[in-house]
Amino acid sequence: LPVTSELLDNVSFSSPFTETDRNGQYMVPNFMMAGDADVKKTFVRLTPDRQSKRGTLWSKGVVGPYSEISATLTFRISGQGSKLFGDGIALWLTKSPRPTNGKLHGMDSKFEGIAVVIDTFKNVEHGSLHRDVTLLINDGTKDAEIGVEDVLGCNVDGMRYHEGRDDFSTFNLSRLRLLYNEDRLVVEVDGNGTNDWQTCATVGGLKKQLPKGFLSDARFGISGTTGQLADNHDIISLQVHSSHSEAKVASVEQHESFESADDLQVLVHDLEHQLTSIVEKLENTIGKLQNQEDMLEDRVKLLESTVLTGVESKMERRITNLEKQLDRKVQRTVNKAQKSTQDEIDNMKEFAEKNADSGGWRLPFMFLAVLVFVAGTAAYRHYRYLIKSHLL
Repeated sequence: LPVTSELLDNVSFSSPFTETDRNGQYMVPNFMMAGDADVKKTFVRLTPDRQSKRGTLWSKGVVGPYSEISATLTFRISGQGSKLFGDGIALWLTKSPRPTNGKLHGMDSKFEGIAVVIDTFKNVEHGSLHRDVTLLINDGTKDAEIGVEDVLGCNVDGMRYHEGRDDFSTFNLSRLRLLYNEDRLVVEVDGNGTNDWQTCATVGGLKKQLPKGFLSDARFGISGTTGQLADNHDIISLQVHSSHSEAKVASVEQHESFESADDLQVLVHDLEHQLTSIVEKLENTIGKLQNQEDMLEDRVKLLESTVLTGVESKMERRITNLEKQLDRKVQRTVNKAQKSTQDEIDNMKEFAEKNADSGGWRLPFMFLAVLVFVAGTAAYRHYRYLIKSHLL
């Protein structure tokens, strides 16, 4: 696309993207990327056609001290779903230096500045209040909402493309244009990329709603989100000019360049789009297989733990029972030995007493000593037997 002297390069970009980072990944000059956003050579994919995704592009620099600017966003919303799809993208012009997570299409609803939300999911709760394109202006003190009364915006046909159609092409594009001056804002939409612009919303009195010198600290950002429903949200370019007239000329030139694209250019764009979809499907399949593998590993670990716990518990019960049996057997043996020894001692005492009167004390004493020795030896041998029998 042609670059003019009034194009604000620090907040503008356009494909093809040729600069790469240290990892060899394509990057958008002067913009930071976050979330699921992925830069390809011919487009920036904010979200793939997968559930619960969010991606953003945010300008590192500010617009500058201008009293008038225009911004033209060229994008493509497409997917495999023929009837169910969502959620959408949003163009931001705010004083936030970086994207902040929130509930308004992935961003903080208490922003200070301007947001244009493109919502492709027609929520039944909003009913007739739904707008395909909604303009929001906020001073940062309240929560901005879509699908409410007195909302500014419009409905636009053809802003979302079904990739399953035979006539689908990566040159099926849509465009959004902001015409801003210090006290007035106009939002225009070229839904089918045919350079047929319709006025979507007009608002005045910006001086009362936004701080003085707003553009001096304002940055452009683009966000894309999916929820339970999904789509590919691709950004082709964002061109910001310091005049309205120059932006309209650039829009015509851009349309002409798309119309005059040769077969090779179309082929290059289509191939990258198809390859990106194939890679995303493979990554999604691999992710699902990895999740299943992790679940199986968890189940195996749980089973091993259950079996091991059962075995340990059973072994503990058996050991406890063996210990009790051993204690009882040892106690019986000891009691038996004690009784036997006591009986022998009693007999010996009785024998000694009978012979004490005759003065023969030596013989009973020697007999008692021998008896004690014999009883002790018998007890020791029985102890060794228990050791060899693994009972002690």
